[in-house]
Amino acid sequence: MESLSAELIITYTLYSFFGFYLKKWTTIYRGASFGFETFLTWFMGLSSTYGVGFLIYFGYKFGWLLALQLLGITFIASFIIIAIEGRLTRRMIYPVETIGIVGFVVTPILGYRLLVVSGVI
Repeated sequence: MESLSAELIITYTLYSFFGFYLKKWTTIYRGASFGFETFLTWFMGLSSTYGVGFLIYFGYKFGWLLALQLLGITFIASFIIIAIEGRLTRRMIYPVETIGIVGFVVTPILGYRLLVVSGVI
């Protein structure tokens, strides 16, 4: 892989976007269920570890410069997406929880898709 594909950039950006909201939900969670809080914390921790691990694997396999480019593009794109999302969900009652619930479903799918796009599977 000599350059980053658009599919990889979009997939990793969406993965980090939903990971951001899982982390944010973990910090603001004040529910009554200790079991769900534990599950949320573990899920967020595993998804964060997987995201960083994928970036390390990608750097080792294809070159550290490509991994840094992917990280930089994802950082800028996530910043833009989060700013747009903030404007769109201004009137929602629980935007972080809503996006976090979507993240429970989408994060494993995007994680699998990262493996497919990078050629591991």
